[in-house]
Amino acid sequence: MMPKGYINDMGAVSLEQTSEQLLGKGAKTLIVNFADVQYINTIGVSIFTGMVHKTQEHNSVLCFTNLKKVHRDVFEMMGLIKHVKVFNNEEDALRSLRRKESNAE
Repeated sequence: MMPKGYINDMGAVSLEQTSEQLLGKGAKTLIVNFADVQYINTIGVSIFTGMVHKTQEHNSVLCFTNLKKVHRDVFEMMGLIKHVKVFNNEEDALRSLRRKESNAE
């Protein structure tokens, strides 16, 4: 998922719906790329909190990539960082997840 601009009312709801659909279809990993995100308000943060809980319920993994320092700081303050995997970029996330899958086989 690659949200853009402001993660507020409408953007947050769309992101939440997309993540629920993917988890409902059996996705075991969700990757959220923050490269084009400028601002996350409290509603956006609450959506990400909900995504953490939903991925845990589905025994899935939530990954964040391309986090700006300000967003990482907010997620750390809220305690979300300890429940997600953080990568510099999508390629790093995919490489790590593929390695994990091949080790599990």
